[in-house]
Amino acid sequence: MIKQISYLAICKSMVVMLFLSVSTVFAQHNENKNNKREESVTLSYGLPFSYSLDTYTGWDIKNDAGDVLSTGSGDINEVFSKPGNYSVYIHEKHNDDSKSSCDHDQYPSKVTIKVSPLKMVFDFSSIQFSKKIKEGQSTKGITVTVNAVYSSYENRPADYHHGFTTAGVGTSLSGRLNEDKVLLKNGINKLEFSLEGFTTKGNNIMIEFKDINDQVQPYTLIEKN
Repeated sequence: MIKQISYLAICKSMVVMLFLSVSTVFAQHNENKNNKREESVTLSYGLPFSYSLDTYTGWDIKNDAGDVLSTGSGDINEVFSKPGNYSVYIHEKHNDDSKSSCDHDQYPSKVTIKVSPLKMVFDFSSIQFSKKIKEGQSTKGITVTVNAVYSSYENRPADYHHGFTTAGVGTSLSGRLNEDKVLLKNGINKLEFSLEGFTTKGNNIMIEFKDINDQVQPYTLIEKN
């Protein structure tokens, strides 16, 4: 009787251990799946998309319908001529026998790409300041003009309302459109901003303009003494 009870206890213990073991493996699988990195980017139609990968890493690009549009290995260099949503799936090779903690994903498993039907490129060769920015002095009254080349896949105008911010040591500069919004038309559009704030030191200021898709296009202003 004692032996029978001991046997039943051992069986119950093994069942509990097996259940816990399966639960642990299932939890680890879900954790690994959830830990897969994903990235997302926005770009305009007709502009190149580049992503650096090692030679042996494979990838494929699919549209919203799941159709494979392109496949390959190594660096990705693609141009999306049509607006829409696309997905890049990256397939890394791992050594299944490796027990090293270093053998993990270097790249995201998926990159979601939103291709906008609107395109706007600042022509920084046309940028002009009405006055020179001086250290420690207010920039009130200084205007910045720059041309922006705009195009639409469907040949439609669009409202633009972004200002700009700056980055640099000792600078608190920002810019706002002189108009609340500007109606962009296909071709060259001249934009005018009013500066606000001041800079205390340094002559290297990065101006971060935002395009119609809310993406930053930086311009570095280097004032010569």
